[in-house]
Amino acid sequence: MRRVVLVSGNQAQAYQGALAASGFEAVTVPSYRQARMEVEAGAVAVVVCPEAPAWGGPDAQPLLAMPAALRRGCLLVLVNPGAQTGDGWRAFLANVDLLVAAADAPRLGELLRAALAAKKQLVGLLDPEAANRLSG
Repeated sequence: MRRVVLVSGNQAQAYQGALAASGFEAVTVPSYRQARMEVEAGAVAVVVCPEAPAWGGPDAQPLLAMPAALRRGCLLVLVNPGAQTGDGWRAFLANVDLLVAAADAPRLGELLRAALAAKKQLVGLLDPEAANRLSG
């Protein structure tokens, strides 16, 4: 079972349910530093909940500063109430792989599954080890 890390938030429990329904093991951590440790231990994705500390600020540096090899082997997802799911330009600006509108949280598991498959295919040509890690 592939592990997904949720960075704190009041709605983390609802997200856990959506992820579990798609076959993911979801754990909640209170900080980006702990999320980074989970990625180093094999988690395939980090979901930043709306109530988490400011994404992009100094608290997020443990994830934003991951070495390229580690970053290729995980998916960063930002759940944002004002976002449009799949907005690639805003995801790029936020330095995440996937941007998800809070209203689409019930579909988080299926969105994550599709994003992992796409990233695995792209990364596989450059870094087969990271691609295998995305498979879980």
